[in-house]
Order: sequence, then C-alpha cells, then structure tokens
Amino acid sequence: MSRINRRQFVHRTGAALGASMLPASLQKVLAAPAQSGTLGSIAHVVIFSQENRSFDHYFGAMRGVLGFGDDHPMLRQNSGNQSVLLQQDLVVTGLTHAPFHLDTSCVYDIAHDWSTQNTAYNGGRMDAWLIAKGPFTMGQYNRQDIPWHYALADAFTLCDHYFCSTRTSTDPNRLYLMSGTLDPAGLNGGPATSNSFGDLTWTTYPERLQAAGISWRMYQEQDNYDDNALAWFKQFKNAVVGSPLYENGMKRRTVADFRNDVMNDQLPAVSWIIAPQDQSEHPRGQPNAGANYVNQYLDALASNPAVWAKTVFILTYDENGGFFDHVSPPVPLPGTPDEFVNGQSIGLGFRVPTIVCSPWSRGGWVASETFDHTSILQFLEKWTGVAEPNISQWRRQVCGDLTSCFDFSVSDTSRPALPDTASLVATSATQCSTLLALPAYSSDIPAQEAGQKPLRGQPTQLECWLSSDLANGKVWINWANHGTQSASMQINANNDRTDGPWFYQADPGQSGKDYWRVVLWGGGYYDLELRGPAQFMRRFRGYLNAWAVNWQPEPDIKLLTQGPGQPVAITFSNPGSRAVTLNVVDRIGQGTTHWAITLNGKETRTVLFPTTQDWYDYGITLVGESYFYQSLVGRVEGRDGLSKPPVLRWA
Repeated sequence: MSRINRRQFVHRTGAALGASMLPASLQKVLAAPAQSGTLGSIAHVVIFSQENRSFDHYFGAMRGVLGFGDDHPMLRQNSGNQSVLLQQDLVVTGLTHAPFHLDTSCVYDIAHDWSTQNTAYNGGRMDAWLIAKGPFTMGQYNRQDIPWHYALADAFTLCDHYFCSTRTSTDPNRLYLMSGTLDPAGLNGGPATSNSFGDLTWTTYPERLQAAGISWRMYQEQDNYDDNALAWFKQFKNAVVGSPLYENGMKRRTVADFRNDVMNDQLPAVSWIIAPQDQSEHPRGQPNAGANYVNQYLDALASNPAVWAKTVFILTYDENGGFFDHVSPPVPLPGTPDEFVNGQSIGLGFRVPTIVCSPWSRGGWVASETFDHTSILQFLEKWTGVAEPNISQWRRQVCGDLTSCFDFSVSDTSRPALPDTASLVATSATQCSTLLALPAYSSDIPAQEAGQKPLRGQPTQLECWLSSDLANGKVWINWANHGTQSASMQINANNDRTDGPWFYQADPGQSGKDYWRVVLWGGGYYDLELRGPAQFMRRFRGYLNAWAVNWQPEPDIKLLTQGPGQPVAITFSNPGSRAVTLNVVDRIGQGTTHWAITLNGKETRTVLFPTTQDWYDYGITLVGESYFYQSLVGRVEGRDGLSKPPVLRWA
C-alpha cells in the first residue's frame, strides 16, 4: 500500500540555531575533547529512519547474523518439521515458498497495514506471510545487490534483534520513534494504528528536549514523503515561523545545510533526518538510491573529523514494509498496560535493519540484545537525562537502550571504505516503471555467507528445563532468568496438537513454570519448544503414558550455565527402575563429539559439557525410544565474543 501524503507545508525561512543558543553544559561538551570511556564521549546523536524493509529482506544472507542460515528456526505447526523459512500458500497453490533473490530495481509495494501484518504474524506462528502478502513478501537481497548496506554493517555494528515498534504501517512506527507511543488509550488523538488519523496532541520527545534546553533539529527537504511525525501533531502544525517548534521541527533543510552545520560545528545535540520519497528506500524505490542519499550525510559528518569523533549516527527503518522475516517478535502478556488496542497487542513489530555508526561501534559487530524504536529514545534518555514518560514499562523491561552496541574505551575515528553509492544507482529513474513477473515457487532456502562476526554480549541469561508429572498426565516447562533484563518468551507446540503459542516473561532473578496436559491432549505425545532472546531455545519432545507396554518413565534433563568461559552442567535424572542410556551430541562439533550417558534406575548424575566460544548446542536422544528428543541451545552471557559457530543441521 502506498503511503498517504496527508499534509503539505509551505517552505518558509527562519533563523538558524547557532552554537551560542545551546545550553552551557552542552556547549562545553561540544568545545571539549571527547571524554573517553563514557557516554560523555558523545556530543551529537543523528537518527536517520528509512522506509519499509525487513531484516531478512536486507540482511538474511549476511554472515554472522540470525538469518537464512538459522540452524534452529521456528517450525510450522504439524508440517512435518518444516521451518517458517518455508512459507505455505494455502490459498492459491498449497506450495511452500522459500525466500528468493529479488531484482533491486523493481519491487512491489507490499501490503503492510495493521490487518495484513497481524495476519502474517498469525498469533505468533509466523506462518501466514504468503496468505497475507502474496509471493513478493519473500523477496530478498544479498551483498552483490546492496553492497553499501553490507559494507556499512561490516564497518560498524548491526543489530539483528531490533524490531519495529508495532505490527503495522509507517506512521505508527514513526510515532514511537519520535514520542514513544501511539496513544493506545485514545486520550490525545489516538490510537494511531494506521496512516490515517486526525491531529495528535500528546508531547513528543523533541518538545521535552526543548523544555530541557537541549538543542535538536529535523533535517528534511521540501519533499519529505510526509515522514515527519512531528507534523502530525497540532502543536507543530500550528507553530509559527520563528518559534522553536517551527524552526527546529518544520523548516526545510537540505544535505548542504547539514554539511554546513557540521563544517561550522553547529550540529545540534540531537538530529533527525528524513529522506525524499525517491531516496527513502520505500518500494518501489531502489535501495541503492536510498544508500546514496544516506551516504551523503555520512560524508558530511566525515568532512569535519572533529565532529565525527564525537557523533553517533543511527540508521534504522520505520517498519518491515510487508517483507518477510522469520523471527517471532516479543509480545506483552495480556493486560499489560499501554500495550493493547482492542485486545490486540501493539507490538513488538517485525525485525528491521538497524546499524549503529560511531567511533565506538566500529569493527563489524553484531548486537543481539532486544531493541525497538523506543530503544533509541532510551539511549537519548540515558545520554541527555531527559526522560520520555510515554514509553511503557513493558518496553523498558524487555527492550535495551542501545548502550550494549558501544565500547567507549576504544575509539576508531578512521573513515571506513564504502562503495561508491552514486555508481550503484543504475539509472536516473529511482522508481520502477516495469514490475517483475511473479516468482517461481522454490523450496531452496538462500545461502547465508559463511563465517562469524564479533558479538556484543546481551543482558538476559535464561535457563529452562522440562519435568514430568505422570500422576496428572502433565509435563511442566520451568524457567529462570539470571540476567539483568527481562526476557520475553514464546512456547510453541510443533506437533501433536493445534493450540498455542503461549507467551511468558522472565524477569531478572525470577523463575516460573507452566504445564501442558499431554495425555489428555496428544495421547501422551508432546513436542514443545521455548524460544527466548538471542537464539535461546529448548525443544522438548517425548511420550508420557503410564499405560504403554513396557512403560519406563522418561528421564529429566536440566542444563545450567556457570559463567563465561566455563562448561555447562547438565543434570540427568532417571525416575524409572531400569537403566537408560542417553546419547548427547554436540552439534557445534558437527556431530563428531558425542557422549553416551548410562543411568541406573533412580540415578541422578551431573556431567560437565564444553562450550564453544561460550555457545552450546546439544541434541539428546534416548536409546530405545525413537520419539524422545531434547534440544538445548544458547549462549553463556557475561562478555563479548563471536556470533554462533556453524552447527550440524539436525532438528
């Protein structure tokens, strides 16, 4: 669906905000050398939000991220263990479709409204993309198609668990980026769940900066594709020429104006940038036309090394534009304040590309902490001290503040080598005139680049294990979070039943559990999978039935971490009277490392197993019972490291 250009504004002139108008505290920061090792190293934050691209669509093929090479993707329910990377079109053909290579010059503008986004999400199953969007939703690019984007991610820090804020279109997501809410209670012109609404009246974050005496500015050209969220607010719409709201938020400026501010060291503390329509990367526009435009701002920053040495530049995308992503986003529990509209959770939305560029985020890092657009506001809060009360408590619990993307003890102000973006724009026409034919259906999942990337540590540390309750025909899934940030979790029933998913939250230092009546539902068979942040996963498959011939209760297995650099401890318990043997395979070792653990009747034993670069990935089977299977996957947090090593593909 095309963006709705609801409002037009007349270009007016006004006085520029000079360095002398900054508060004294920030004037001092701008004038002084960067303070190494703290947030005080930063003098400027520049935020550039482009349009409508998903993470898998742009970066699913990049090495070292959670992309097409995901060794444990979510499964489509009762599909014979087919992953959500193969979407099924039940409406038209019944065939499955993997992501396919897409021409960069021509692409449909896919539906991305509240209804179709939530249809694709399908309550968390993530299995209705083709039904909701049609085949072009599966289109994806690789390094050869968008080399500048890949080079930028290789030079700085790419976030592979950054989600847009709500499962709907551009405007609601830009409202989160600029104000931390879409007004779910409808008190000030909302809830804004689409691109069509009246004047809004709640307070935006730029207004809070203004009240605190901290400089800010919106850089937007005459054609801003109606992407300036401030213009949708009554207080900005009615702002008069010469007023701070007009001069900083409504006035038109060019790349040349930005460059001039950089060269004269008059860049405000916080800047937001909006691209013209043809350079916004919104389909049908070319990704490389957008790259060329964004790169002009990075070139402008590089033109004054003293300014670049104290600047953070964040490139993000407002929403996924209807393009497929295979990672189910975190969602709040029912009843969570400020997170539901008409009984439907607002977000989080699907993953979008986000690259954090600065002297303190160089080196091609991956940051896998959970983020959304409010994370940028939380980062600004932490840096400026100016709070944004519109951000819900739930988002503060599960979404980080971006500080894990940085190492302020190391500053690299050199200019990375990036492709010539002007040469990447194939023609002067940046909009498609002829669209592609419908793609052929294929079940071949695209290859992901081989290799790893440096990885920032993240603040959740989950543990999870299953225990049986034979007397009541139940299995229990237990969890604990030893980290410092809340973890949103999802449990899926892969096979043997049609209900779910179920959602939970593990707060720091807290534990919890829930049960499933597997004898009543599934005849004793169960196949349950818990997924948490940063590739944490447990799959529990088995058979609980006291009336089976030669019945022997299944063993319980519990993995506990012991800190970075240490082995994990797995405790095996055999509640039965006969001896059992479990086979443990280290999938990171490609199946070449395995152990046979034999337990006598009623025996419990704890065994230490190695990690690889703080990662563990174990598959456990039970000799003599073909259905029993447990998959234990995660990372021992507590330090930076490397992205997940390649593993044996084994469900």
